[in-house]
Amino acid sequence: MIKEIPKYERPREKLLLNGVKSLSNKELLAIIIKSGTKGKSAIELAEEILNSINSLKELKNLELLELNRIKGLGNVKAMEILASIELGLRIISEKTIKKQLSSPSEIYEEYKHRLDYNTEHFIALYFDTKCHVIMEKEIFIGDNNLLILKPNEIFRYAIKIGSQAIVVMHNHPSGDATPSNADIAFTNKLVKMGNALNIVIMDHIIIGNNYYSFTENGKM
Repeated sequence: MIKEIPKYERPREKLLLNGVKSLSNKELLAIIIKSGTKGKSAIELAEEILNSINSLKELKNLELLELNRIKGLGNVKAMEILASIELGLRIISEKTIKKQLSSPSEIYEEYKHRLDYNTEHFIALYFDTKCHVIMEKEIFIGDNNLLILKPNEIFRYAIKIGSQAIVVMHNHPSGDATPSNADIAFTNKLVKMGNALNIVIMDHIIIGNNYYSFTENGKM
C-alpha cells in the first residue's frame, strides 16, 4: 500500500520536492487516480493500467469500458483519467510550433502516428512566409462527413495569427486514404473561400495507411 512507501518516495511528495518532471509515468497516473481502494494503492492501479497497453501513446485510445474492467478503479476515476488524457491531447493540438515542413511526405511522416484514431480528426497547419508551421489547430472531430465542417473556423485562426498559407489534413480511420466525393467538394470549397480572402490553401492531405495529397495529384 502507498502508506508503506517512504514519504519522500510518494508521488505527491516527490512532486513537491523535485518537480513534476521527476515523476515516472506510473506516478503521474497515480496522482490523477488520487487514491486506491481496498487491497490496491493508486500506484498499483496505475501500474495495472499501464500494463494493459503496449506503449504510453496507446493511453489516448483507452475507453471507459476498458478502464472499468480494472477492479478497484471505478467509474469516476476512469472518467478523470480519460478527461486528463483528452486535455493533454487538446493542448498538443493547439500548441504554437516553429517547424519547417516543405512537402506532403514530410507532413505525413510528422503526423501519421498522431492521427492513429478510430474517429476522424481534421487539423489545419498555419504557415508563415518561410514555410514554417506557426500553429496547428484541431478543427473538428467527427464521423467521416466533412460537409458539416464550417470553413469559417479554419480561416478565422489564419486571420487571427496573420497566416496566409494553410495545409489542411484529416485521417480516414479505415486506412484507405482515397478522397471521397465529400473530401473533394470540401477541398474545392476551401480553395474558393481562400482565394476570396487572399489566403492560400496549399494542400489537403488525407492520412490512412499511406497518404493522399491533393497538390501532388494535381487537384489543387
